Amino acid sequence: MRKFMIAFKHYQHDGKDFYNQLMRTFLRSEFIHCELIFSDGKVGSSNEFTGVNIFAEDQNRNPFYWEFYEIPWYYEVETRKYVARKVGKPYNWGGVLGSMLYPIGLSQDGFCCADLCYVALCKSGVPLPNHDPESVSPNDLRLMIQKLYPRIYP
Repeated sequence: MRKFMIAFKHYQHDGKDFYNQLMRTFLRSEFIHCELIFSDGKVGSSNEFTGVNIFAEDQNRNPFYWEFYEIPWYYEVETRKYVARKVGKPYNWGGVLGSMLYPIGLSQDGFCCADLCYVALCKSGVPLPNHDPESVSPNDLRLMIQKLYPRIYP
């Protein structure tokens, strides 16, 4: 049986070296993206191409460049409902800039990956620290999750 997880992507995950290095520099972290992986294999996240979406998990994902953390199953339904309500919202470039440069909220309409995952988990009851969602980077969220849940190696 599959598990409900959150995954964090390392900047060296593919050949987009310039873009990944740029994101690594601005985010001040080796982790540049995060995704919620639901137990049915669907993934909820936001990216610069589609905005918020729920899509099939990449079966070619190289686990060497990702860290996975199991989230207790009882948070999954509410987390997914929240993401599903936000499908179609645009990518939040303001939030990316906010987490990179200024710890302030710059957009009320869209989501970057980390603020979507953070808010969805908080709304479902995951006991994460209180932060402005747009100031949360993928690595900030990773550090919060590490204190609560075990890293797993799927």
